[in-house]
Amino acid sequence: MKSSKQRRVEIKQLRLARAQRAQTQLKSMSLGREGHVPGLVMADTQLLSVLNNSCVFPAFYVDKAFVCVDCSTEEVWTAKQQKWWYEEVQAPIDSQAKRCLVCRRARRSRIKEALAVPGANRLAQEVEALRALGAKPPDAAALEQVANALQSKWWGHRVVAIQVLGRWGGAEEIAQLRTLAALRHTEGCHYRSWERVASDEAAVALRSLGIDVERGVK
Repeated sequence: MKSSKQRRVEIKQLRLARAQRAQTQLKSMSLGREGHVPGLVMADTQLLSVLNNSCVFPAFYVDKAFVCVDCSTEEVWTAKQQKWWYEEVQAPIDSQAKRCLVCRRARRSRIKEALAVPGANRLAQEVEALRALGAKPPDAAALEQVANALQSKWWGHRVVAIQVLGRWGGAEEIAQLRTLAALRHTEGCHYRSWERVASDEAAVALRSLGIDVERGVK
């Protein structure tokens, strides 16, 4: 009788083989519906267009082989895991799997230990407090906090502040979001400039409110 470890190794090898076959098939087949490639899962492109700033979204997910950046073992990022990551977790569409399960758990443990040091997690706590403001109508204190966050030296604070404006969704907030969305047209802005990041985040917030914005990407 096979041990659990042996069984896990067999499952991993089967997944790797399926991922390799899928990639080979993708190069020679025209995909129109689920089922042409083993393990293929269709993507919710409408949801992805709301959650992301990219103009290109996958029509489907298929198993992908990758090498763990920590231990260098070959692993498989399954189509179902990708769908969960992009559509339920709502992660950026350009993010990819980098670590195997064992290394992910080890990394989380190291981060947890580091954050246990008093004061080490101050920025994260500030971001969570800022994000919580979107759960209720704004008062004077909340408006001031968001305004200060939009001027923060930390881009993470600014991004969350834009998201809070979208959750509030009032006339004044929409006007602010439109102004931020227009920053993309600033002459000479670079790909990773704050103007572009702010514009993209504001456009996502406006679309979540049913407001489409012509961003004029070159």
